[in-house]
Amino acid sequence: MRVVTRVRIGKNKIFMGKGVKEMLDAIEMHKSIKKATEYTGISYPKAIRMVRTLEEELGFPVVISEKGGSERGGTRLTEKGREVLETYRKIEKAVEEYAENLIRQEFHF
Repeated sequence: MRVVTRVRIGKNKIFMGKGVKEMLDAIEMHKSIKKATEYTGISYPKAIRMVRTLEEELGFPVVISEKGGSERGGTRLTEKGREVLETYRKIEKAVEEYAENLIRQEFHF
């Protein structure tokens, strides 16, 4: 038996969930929002909205973009952005483990 969980975090708006996690991972991997959108299949406008909402709700930048073309420019996570991503992963893992333990303890059918 397995349990499926979904972790979404918000204040005024939901700002962190699976899609945002995947986008931040892809930005970190590809060093480009455009390449991250191609990798994830998320549209560029939606990706920009996701990042803007995240930054507005948290009150600090999570990505930094540098101009300079494909050789010198790009987008990467800020130190705080990496912290947000890692914290979300920890929370997601803890929720999954808790749910799995609860199912094992309580679901005896």
